[in-house]
Amino acid sequence: MGYTLVALDIDGTIRSPDYPLSPRTRRTLDRVRDTGAVVTVATGRMFQSARRASAELDLRSPIASFQGAHIGDPSTGETLWHRPLTEGMALEALEALDGSGHEVMAYVGDDVYAEEMTPRAESYGSRNGVNVHLVDDLRRTAAHEPTRLVAFGGEDETRRLEIDLKSRLDSRLYVTRSLPTFCEILHPESGKEKALERLCAMVGSSQEETVVFGNGYNDVPMLAWAGLGVAIGGGVPDALDAADRVSPPIHEDGAAQVLDELLEAGLTGQPGRAQASRR
Repeated sequence: MGYTLVALDIDGTIRSPDYPLSPRTRRTLDRVRDTGAVVTVATGRMFQSARRASAELDLRSPIASFQGAHIGDPSTGETLWHRPLTEGMALEALEALDGSGHEVMAYVGDDVYAEEMTPRAESYGSRNGVNVHLVDDLRRTAAHEPTRLVAFGGEDETRRLEIDLKSRLDSRLYVTRSLPTFCEILHPESGKEKALERLCAMVGSSQEETVVFGNGYNDVPMLAWAGLGVAIGGGVPDALDAADRVSPPIHEDGAAQVLDELLEAGLTGQPGRAQASRR
């Protein structure tokens, strides 16, 4: 049996501010698709940002974004599945965040909302190519069912916030840290591993036939769930502990090295799917 679904986190896994997506990674992913395997991304990025990254990788299969709260077609922009926060969930989360001392942003569609245009908010909008709209009270966004809320702060404070929110919100909401300074709150049906379960059904794969690559706190459940979970060397300790194996670091094209090994061993794809994967 080969791995028929390959899912990669983006930031810190196949690219970073210091190490752009490499030609080797592109070539290796092309070879993986040629075996009939489906290649996708599972990322915390907004869908449109993930879609731009998918174009760079020439991906045509559905992609998971917003920490698994959204699955979309990168070619057409069509939403295939989406679980935004309900109005009640958003209000509960905002109440829990009140007084935390963190900056908070709400994500509605392709837009981001904040109560103050701080240097962080301005930089975030510019870096991600999104509009940051100002509102006097983020609770006004709740009726629009935001896909997620993100609290930004110092690393220690954000770690404590994550622990506190998980304790207070229990299983009613999904809480994760995508970066040491980003704490995210989403619909309880979110999570990269849950999105990949749905993707498996869409593309005819299975959990056991899925190999994933990640490096962050938000990748831990996905790494533990997959048939083969590969943490990128230099990732957070939780990710390294959850993975089945650890690759070389990103600046050594760690993900591509592991995939090249699987290709040489004949462990990707399956007969009859190669032509369909390249259409």
